[in-house]
Amino acid sequence: MEDTVTVVITRTPFNTFRNSEALRMGVGLTLNDDNRVQVAFLGDGVYTLAPIKPEAVGSLETEKHLETLKLLNCRLVAEKEAVEERLGGAGTRHEVELIAGEEIFDIINQSKTVIRY
Repeated sequence: MEDTVTVVITRTPFNTFRNSEALRMGVGLTLNDDNRVQVAFLGDGVYTLAPIKPEAVGSLETEKHLETLKLLNCRLVAEKEAVEERLGGAGTRHEVELIAGEEIFDIINQSKTVIRY
């Protein structure tokens, strides 16, 4: 039986390796066949999806982790309101499901394991 593991990213990627490490850990969680991994970007965490260069903001690469998660069929969701408010017309680098905040909280509540970064 699959267990849903949700990695929740809530902080900016600026001047930290935290978000890159959260995504890398999410990739690692897929090694257990019993895990169904999903990543949720909430609040300032949506900046991780912005078209920015990691070295310009003091972060590590996130692109390869996001690509790998998509290749492994992991679900990536972002808080619609946060994307609109913080990223405006910039959009996101990857295809991410834009979902209302209250729906993301339902997704989180249905998860067996939640890891917040």
